[in-house]
Amino acid sequence: MNFKKRLLIIIGIPLGVCLILATALFFIGSDIAKRTEQIKQLRSEIIFGLQSTESLAILSKEAEQAKNYIVQLENILPQRDQLVTFPRDLNIIAKQSQVDLNATLGQEISESTDGLRKTDFSITGQGSFDNLINFLKLFEGGQYLVSLKMLDFTQQDGGFKTLLTGQVFSF
Repeated sequence: MNFKKRLLIIIGIPLGVCLILATALFFIGSDIAKRTEQIKQLRSEIIFGLQSTESLAILSKEAEQAKNYIVQLENILPQRDQLVTFPRDLNIIAKQSQVDLNATLGQEISESTDGLRKTDFSITGQGSFDNLINFLKLFEGGQYLVSLKMLDFTQQDGGFKTLLTGQVFSF
């Protein structure tokens, strides 16, 4: 029996120590895995923060550059009050092109109180086909920035009639 006890002690103590060490290594390993995951998450947040900061710096720099373009746009686009002359200016172009014209302004669409405005317009005109085309060329190269929605030509009494609708832009 003494031999059995001694064998049990010789084998049991190292086996117990190994079991305790294996359990400790398991807990340490899982703790390391949790901390590694936390580090990865923090690193991702730091990278995102750096990218956000870089983007903000770039946007700030580009915003300064955009201010120069806003001034230029304000010089290109007429003020809202100046659109009153839009039909008169179209009539001048129509007389140059020998086109009988009627232009009306419609509803104003504004996305903000101090930003870009769009005002609907409608134009009806009569004349020869060549004169109407000449009017459209002069209208397109004019001082107003417009977006055409519809252009309709109809032959009528040896001439042509046109209906043109769109929007004119202003500040």
